[in-house]
Amino acid sequence: MHHLDLGLFNYQITFTYNLLKELHGTLILDELDNKLANIPRFPELKIFKNRIQSLFRIIANEYRNLIKVIIFVLDNLDISEALNKKLLNLYEVWNNIEYGTLNGFSTETYESLHKGFVKALYYLTNKQNIEIQIMKMVQRQDIVTKLSSSKSKNIKTISSNKFTYLIWTFSLNNAQEFINQQLKDYNSSSKIYFGLENFLENLTIYFNSTNQINLDNLKLENNNEALTHNLALIQWYDFKSQKNLYYYGCSKLQLTELFNVIDIEAIRNQVHVISCFDKTNEYLVNKNIF
Repeated sequence: MHHLDLGLFNYQITFTYNLLKELHGTLILDELDNKLANIPRFPELKIFKNRIQSLFRIIANEYRNLIKVIIFVLDNLDISEALNKKLLNLYEVWNNIEYGTLNGFSTETYESLHKGFVKALYYLTNKQNIEIQIMKMVQRQDIVTKLSSSKSKNIKTISSNKFTYLIWTFSLNNAQEFINQQLKDYNSSSKIYFGLENFLENLTIYFNSTNQINLDNLKLENNNEALTHNLALIQWYDFKSQKNLYYYGCSKLQLTELFNVIDIEAIRNQVHVISCFDKTNEYLVNKNIF
């Protein structure tokens, strides 16, 4: 039976909260809630913007989301180093069980197969020659699936990584003026300000490397068909240390000063990167999301 069906993770979280509350009072729970609320967004990942101290109100799907981020919330808590390490080890072991199966998939893969292809079909049998009946039902489902897919070959699918929201749109003829205006709207210590300062230089490199436009001597001919580029400015990460590459199984990274402008269509996958709380330029890759 699934870990969540048994309520074991529910108990694990409740025990952790009660233990911390008993040792350090409600302030430590406020710290946990604050960290949870500041976990970066990611597609289909629930962000707990409200307090979760009323644990009995959390549904199973929310626990699944909590599993994926709890180790980052517990890291570097304002508690004893020994207790913090024990809690992190506990949840690392659980994450390795849940997400560390041999084929790289979650144990939920097997749970869903068991429920969909065994338990659900079992209740449809007359409890006689069960295996034969289940095999026939699975075979029929497979035939129906193949017939359905053959009818929808011409249907256009949309990539899950397709971006539908643009931060800025501007004319290349006025690129420098646009950047100067945007710089006025952001704090000089913000990451977006730092990116804007490097944007035009890397935009020039992009167009020069692709032999499209020379921004140093920009001349655009007027025509009825506008040339549009959907681009992204990328700031790269690198390992924080060459000796300790991983922290509780997660890649430990730092932001570099290396930028590139790339086509948005070149982005194939998304990675959930979480900033280490109370630390400067230190990030962890959430290996529990794939």
